[in-house]
Amino acid sequence: MLGKHEVDRSMEFTRDGWLKKVHLKMHLPFLTLLPFLLPLTLSFPLDERTTCSTSNTISDGNFESGNTPSAVTPNPWKTSIFLGSSTYSLTSPGSTLTTSSVSGGKYAFTASLNPGAYSSSGLTLSQTLRTCPGQNYSISADFRFSDNAENKCSITLVYPYGTQQGSVMTGSGIPGIAAGVWIQTGALFQAVTKSDVFKVVFACEEGKRNLIGFDRVLVKPYTGNVS
Repeated sequence: MLGKHEVDRSMEFTRDGWLKKVHLKMHLPFLTLLPFLLPLTLSFPLDERTTCSTSNTISDGNFESGNTPSAVTPNPWKTSIFLGSSTYSLTSPGSTLTTSSVSGGKYAFTASLNPGAYSSSGLTLSQTLRTCPGQNYSISADFRFSDNAENKCSITLVYPYGTQQGSVMTGSGIPGIAAGVWIQTGALFQAVTKSDVFKVVFACEEGKRNLIGFDRVLVKPYTGNVS
């Protein structure tokens, strides 16, 4: 059987914040494994190990600040109209779902997509997150369509996925779901940087119009596997 060995040492830091000498108190299956384990423990600067958020990493996820997202200055949400005739606003009430500790409250973000005949319309809502490289995260959010629009409208969550991006798209023609009903969606991802960007893309095509509500956004650490 493998024995357990206890190591107890002190900790010192250099002026630039890197670990100079670290002695840890840990139980190891074999003391001979220590040379392989210590580099993993000591390879991160002190600031990266102490600034990781252990709670929700997104700000104003339920839009209860009452501040309408800006196309110029993040507040912390930022908007960008990229196609056709699109507007946005905060509308009341917020989501009626109660699947987490965060309520929909008074406000929800609403994208108003009004493409001309046979054309398309779209806008993006985004926010820079407080993430930690290598940490797994879960995303959850509520949305609703005002019309099924023959499944010509959609909402897409866009998030980091390694060196690329991952996405989850939901069309407006959801079988068995009536227009105007709040629905929850979500995704899992592993952070790449300290400031990963989360985006939501609202779009309609072929002249279909819609009001797409968005609310109760949570992005928080996830302990499971995301691959």
